[in-house]
Amino acid sequence: MSLHFIIDGYNLMKQVPYILKKKAFRDREGFIRFIDEERLCGSKNNKITVVFDGREDVFGLSTYSTIEVIFTKRETADEKIKRLIEKSLYKNILVVISDDNEIKYFAKSQGVRVMGAEDFLSKMKNKKNFLVQEEKKISLESSKGIEITRELERIWLKKKEK
Repeated sequence: MSLHFIIDGYNLMKQVPYILKKKAFRDREGFIRFIDEERLCGSKNNKITVVFDGREDVFGLSTYSTIEVIFTKRETADEKIKRLIEKSLYKNILVVISDDNEIKYFAKSQGVRVMGAEDFLSKMKNKKNFLVQEEKKISLESSKGIEITRELERIWLKKKEK
């Protein structure tokens, strides 16, 4: 039977220090891509819902075919997650990912499985390889970097002379 993962978006992002240190993960889109590409939720048949506080039109996140992204608008992510749990007819297939104690206690009281951020991310395969690949994608070619540095030096020196 397939599982349905409900992820407390900002809570998970904030709980994992090495993600925040990587430029590729400083935004929601990179974080969603990370979950998707690393298949942290296992089988393609598993449903993934990531809940963020805020409005979609403000953040402009791309849509992903494998992950449902919910922006809460007039309620908190915690409230939305609780409502998703309450409305679910199949609580035995739900897995809530959060380090928020209130969410964890509520989910457990409803018979829903809970995973903390570290447990969830420890399932990741080749964590270091993925992070190195991401850094390479966003880095400049060394010749281009040298060119930019020289241009900035020239601009800075001109301003200093004035």
